[in-house]
Amino acid sequence: MSVENANKWTFVIEEGTRILFVDDDLILAEFAKVHLAGPATTVEAASNGSDAWERVNAERYDIVLLDIEMPTLDGFALLEKLRADARFAQLPVVMLTGREDIASIDKAFQLGANSFVTKPINWRQLSYSIRYVLRTTRMENELLRERKRSEELLALTNNLLSLIRLEARTPLSSIIGFCDCISQQIDGPVPESYLRYAEQIDAAARQLQGSLMDLIQYAQFSSGAATLSEDEYAASKLLDAAVAGLAVPPDRSLEVRKPDEVFFLQCDLMWLSRAIRHLLEVALGTAAQVELSIAQIGDGGAKVTIASTATDLFPSRTTSLESVRHGMGVGVAFARCVVELQGGTLAIAATPEGGAVTTILLPKRVPQDGNRASTIEAA
Repeated sequence: MSVENANKWTFVIEEGTRILFVDDDLILAEFAKVHLAGPATTVEAASNGSDAWERVNAERYDIVLLDIEMPTLDGFALLEKLRADARFAQLPVVMLTGREDIASIDKAFQLGANSFVTKPINWRQLSYSIRYVLRTTRMENELLRERKRSEELLALTNNLLSLIRLEARTPLSSIIGFCDCISQQIDGPVPESYLRYAEQIDAAARQLQGSLMDLIQYAQFSSGAATLSEDEYAASKLLDAAVAGLAVPPDRSLEVRKPDEVFFLQCDLMWLSRAIRHLLEVALGTAAQVELSIAQIGDGGAKVTIASTATDLFPSRTTSLESVRHGMGVGVAFARCVVELQGGTLAIAATPEGGAVTTILLPKRVPQDGNRASTIEAA
């Protein structure tokens, strides 16, 4: 670099910036205007904290340079007022002082200062400090805005999901109810073909209702809008709940092996049993023989095993909704979500015999996350 370029003056603060310099030293305030002002930067001065408070309430500033020792209202008191007011909670403040004691530095940052500069002031260094604080603050503010937008979007999504749940449940229940009326021939005999149609419509409506409710529940579990409950149940009761109402195709067999000894689990019986039922449905859809069992493990938890003769039980072993794109529905992803919310793990592996086994490991107790409550009714 040439000597000419090295000595060429450049403005450090390039973006449009309004600075409020607060100090009872009027000469220092004039120095601030000379050294900090530029084509895109303006510097205004206030001689004490009270004057500065009136100015920030009347006009907008991008940053405040604030001396500690001033009459009327000192720097600490003004900083405390700024941080107590929601309008100025994110306003960048750099403290200026001749003090170098640890107590003053600690107090400044405890009250919410963004930076601390000691006197005598190195104006070039202060310019870079201002630029750094401004950039950091703008990044933080953008992150806060993005977080707020994300929270608003999540709240909107959860509200829409709840609305869909309510709006879809009634018409689907009506379809199922009318199919039941046709099947019972309440208004008199109906053709055999109509009975078959009613049976098929009923099955389709129930499948749609179950899939829709599971998708909504999966989304609400994943977002934290719904949580699991914790209660104590006999391990065999979990298996009973999982197979209750499960339709086993005529060419398939399901063997349920209950534990020889009685032991108890703390879990959300409704959702955990539904998760296991989903895994059973997938297994029965691809394997001729399926075996469901549960056993206590060393740490007091439990291992649930679904063994099948299928060689390709799960086309994808992802933790997401990848299984849906394989035409398997939401069941696998839903099951994994529920198991992980219970503090457990779900693993899928091939067996040496050519089959597949799904293993669910559950802890002795569900981790406490504060407020756990089953707020959503099962579909």
